Amino acid sequence: MTQILSIQSAVTYGFVGNSVAAPVITKLGLQPLLLDTVALAAHPGYGTNAGGRPDNADFQAILEAFAGLGLFSDLASVITGYLGDVGQIAPIETMLKIWQATAPHGLYILDPVLGDGGRLYVDADIVTAMQNQLLPRANIVTPNQFELGMLTAQTIRSFDQAIAAAQSLLDDHPRLNAVIATGITNAQHGISDICISRSANIELDYPKRPHGVAGGGDLLTAVLASWLTAGHDLPAAFTAASKDAHHIIDNSATAIEIALFDNLDGLTPCGG
Repeated sequence: MTQILSIQSAVTYGFVGNSVAAPVITKLGLQPLLLDTVALAAHPGYGTNAGGRPDNADFQAILEAFAGLGLFSDLASVITGYLGDVGQIAPIETMLKIWQATAPHGLYILDPVLGDGGRLYVDADIVTAMQNQLLPRANIVTPNQFELGMLTAQTIRSFDQAIAAAQSLLDDHPRLNAVIATGITNAQHGISDICISRSANIELDYPKRPHGVAGGGDLLTAVLASWLTAGHDLPAAFTAASKDAHHIIDNSATAIEIALFDNLDGLTPCGG
């Protein structure tokens, strides 16, 4: 079965990070391989911070041992999402270098879970290390409006500014094939998800909601990765990921959590 390595957060209760990626990737017919960057009872929106990140030495040892299993030629894709500590970035970069040398056609999707709504969720040194060490190795990056601004050191308040910022990332990073920018303020007073690639731009418009829903970006990235890994082209994968994510968000009763299991059967099949 085709494998996707997902390196991001996990929660005992709820749906963010790997707790989204595992059921979504499995439902779409691929095999998730999971490495948790932090393990919590629930995401902080529930008012608890119980749990924490693994020791950096243990995290590095897991990645090194995984690399030593000889599986890289069969690993089709890698996702990285929320990172618990800047010390996790160097071993991820090392693993990516080895994997990309072994599987040059592999797909690395960087989901830069840095913050939203003008607020940074992580330490500032994670932003800098991500820019310098992970972004240059990414094939696709999936920032929200705030994260796109953080990655490019620009203020993003409009559709045109988002396009320009995304284009600057493509200009600066030869390995990067596309920027999937989500939740971008558009001229119709709604929001847009935009796929900015080296060949074309695709915009999908949605009504602006009063708030976001935790886990929505992780869901979009998991669907996108599954579709691309299953062999679909970027426009089809982007469209399915955006529409599926917004459908599930629209069918979630509160902002605190996406209703993932209630809507999992509604994911668009990708033939994985």
